[in-house]
Amino acid sequence: MKKNNLMSGVLVLSIGGVLAKIFSAIYRIGLTRILGGEGIGLYQLVFPLYSLCVVLATAGLPMAISKVIARNREKEKSVVKKCFMFTSIISLTLTFILLIFARPLASIQGNVDITICYIILAPTIILVSSASVLRGYFQGKENFTPSAVSNIAEQFVKLAVGLILSFALLRVSLMASIIGAMISIVVSEIISVVIMLLYYKYNKPKQDTNIEANLSMKDIAKDVLPITATNIIMPIASFIDSLLVVNLLSVSFTRPMSIFLYGLESGAVSSLVSLPTIFSFAIASVILPNISLKGSIFSRSHKLSLAVKVILLIAIPCVLCFLFIPNRLIDLLYADRLNGYGVEGLNIAYRLLAISGIGVIFLAINQVFSSSLQAVDERGVTVRNLIIAVVVKFIIESIFMPSVKINIYALAYANTACYLTAMVLNLMEIREHFKIKINYYFSGKLIIANTVMLLSLLAILNLYRSYLTTLLALAVAVIIYFVALYFLKIFNKRDLASIKYKVKN
Repeated sequence: MKKNNLMSGVLVLSIGGVLAKIFSAIYRIGLTRILGGEGIGLYQLVFPLYSLCVVLATAGLPMAISKVIARNREKEKSVVKKCFMFTSIISLTLTFILLIFARPLASIQGNVDITICYIILAPTIILVSSASVLRGYFQGKENFTPSAVSNIAEQFVKLAVGLILSFALLRVSLMASIIGAMISIVVSEIISVVIMLLYYKYNKPKQDTNIEANLSMKDIAKDVLPITATNIIMPIASFIDSLLVVNLLSVSFTRPMSIFLYGLESGAVSSLVSLPTIFSFAIASVILPNISLKGSIFSRSHKLSLAVKVILLIAIPCVLCFLFIPNRLIDLLYADRLNGYGVEGLNIAYRLLAISGIGVIFLAINQVFSSSLQAVDERGVTVRNLIIAVVVKFIIESIFMPSVKINIYALAYANTACYLTAMVLNLMEIREHFKIKINYYFSGKLIIANTVMLLSLLAILNLYRSYLTTLLALAVAVIIYFVALYFLKIFNKRDLASIKYKVKN
């Protein structure tokens, strides 16, 4: 029963995570259409620092607190109380720091107008940390529904309120529209906390049964801090990008144009690039939790192999679309909203998507490798490898971004190199814990299926150029792709048996 509950919980979190991320992706794409290149560039200047503060206040909290709750069922009430105290100290400190340094940071980033955005977002750090404590409490009790429901509600409210406010306030000014998007984040976090509090009200922890037990904040920190350290690297990298990229581009361009170019890559293009990983990692997450040192090397190697297969099935056709039809995808989603400053932003976005699209495979596979290494107690290795990859990224940006010819494309190349470096380094570690080999039979079938899909897609797109044709071509290509996978019998009997077992249990 316990194993069934665990797998059900993983499925609930996976489904909830997929829906939440779909809403988030729609929100970012819609917001880019409303704000345009410069507007989304200003928005993206603010968001990395806010995300970093949120990670500092909450990263690893649900997982760590759930571990503490699971180990201390007789002290649930004490755990929740101490966790609230722990997170309150951190979140309040970060909130005050953000409020105090909002203007200096905005000045460093090259636009003091975004100071108000930092001030609006600062209090939400407290809300997010509170919700994280409650999510950890429920996950520790193997009740995953509150987390899934609150995540979905949060992203849906941000989507609805954000796009409505941004569109309405665009008539006032571009900055007013950006402020509307920031307000939607505050509203969505309030809704998330309210939902979690309602669940908590009807599922409060019982009075501690072990009165003499003493759980200190130091005990909680021992679980929280290592996980926070693991999750903080990429948010720090994004924050540094928000300080570095615009200043490096300003060597060759005006600051407004530099912000515009940064918005193209970090807003318009990254929204598309992140879509494949939403689905691929959610599916793989159902397979990966069963990987551990307790199982045989052959058992965990098969689970890793199956996860990689699922990742490739989704990532490769997406990458082909990014490479061969970036113009049709960008036109479909953003139309002419990316042009500005005498620059054809659409053409720049086409090339950025083609470059960044290659990195999708590296990013998706590395997610699986990283999770697998953590499952066999190699978290320190993944942190080290990611730090090395981020250093490579910044070296490439620093050298090539000031160039007039390369400019913003250096960010796309740097991100791709970052994902590739992390994947290769993790692969070297993977080989010590897993038996892996290239499956030429599977690879051949995958090449055939993707070739058929791509040819059918290009054939339909060449018939007529319109948004409707693009949508129709994509829909037909998806159908043809899965039909090809079915007839090619892409999964072997052991894969199918494993998938059936996961779904059944």
